[in-house]
Amino acid sequence: MKTELKLFLICAGLFLHVGATAKPVPERAGFDEIFQLIKTNLVDSNAEEFEKATVRGLIRRFQGDVQLLRKKQQPEQYDGELLAKPKVFGDGIGYVRVKHVATGLAEAIQLTVEEFDSLSGLLVDLRFAGGGDYSAAVAAANQFIDADGTAIIVGQQHLRTQLNTNAISTPVTVLVNGETTGAAEVLAALLQEHNVGLLIGNQTAGEMKVFSEFEIGGGSRLRIATDRVRLGNGTAILKLDPDIAVDVSSAAEKVFLGDDIVVTRKNSNRSKLNEAELVRRLKQRNNPEAKVDKTEIPNDPAEIIDPVLARALDLFKGLSVFGPTPAEQAGEVPVPPTDL
Repeated sequence: MKTELKLFLICAGLFLHVGATAKPVPERAGFDEIFQLIKTNLVDSNAEEFEKATVRGLIRRFQGDVQLLRKKQQPEQYDGELLAKPKVFGDGIGYVRVKHVATGLAEAIQLTVEEFDSLSGLLVDLRFAGGGDYSAAVAAANQFIDADGTAIIVGQQHLRTQLNTNAISTPVTVLVNGETTGAAEVLAALLQEHNVGLLIGNQTAGEMKVFSEFEIGGGSRLRIATDRVRLGNGTAILKLDPDIAVDVSSAAEKVFLGDDIVVTRKNSNRSKLNEAELVRRLKQRNNPEAKVDKTEIPNDPAEIIDPVLARALDLFKGLSVFGPTPAEQAGEVPVPPTDL
């Protein structure tokens, strides 16, 4: 009994000794503390330079979500191609790759689809596509959506689709990846939300954000992401998960797509479907006496090494056997299993 008591007292003493001598864990230093320490003690620096460096660091850290616009400077404007050259695969499966979502995309999609002779399906490739024009995204989605209603909410603005009796009814699948951003994500989200077609590929970037500008003196402005774009029901649009996932890296996809993902802004030999060209072709189409220049869309017989594109084509082959469209497969309509 005495031995046990001695052991107990020894253990208790050790515990009390450790407890008495242990140093408290310091709290994590906050921004203000670190800022003041560096500002006060850093050799060969002055307050103005230090504050400028801090601002640059913050903007760099939140690049994309925070932008400093100098006097009269406007957010970067896109002046490249909206669509890559369309193709046809297999038995009438059209392929349209969107390079950027901007004004004129809806008309470009409409004209391109009309130039296909006969389609059994349509692939809309939004991989590596971006843009900040959400109105253009809604207008492009409206080419496939025949309903009138609020499509998305951008801050206080409600962007609506209009009744479209000529909506594209061809079965659609949409290709996406981790570099599908901004307005391209909104376009994909609307096509998925309205059961236009399945999303195939990888999770998108999650860059569907609302920007607000704040005057900061000297004519400069800070452009800050203050909210997320929301669907018509108020749900914030986060990253989009594909209906059918295909495990492939963005780096590999760049190899599959080749130079076609590079946007040429100057000295381009491509036929660019810009706003002026869209107006000209729309006038031709609406004038029965005008000669319409029909673009020849090549059939691509090459072996498909792009796994996302190959999966989408396989899906269309399976659907041609069993019947339902990608939109029906995305809903609650039962579909016979396939071995694809």
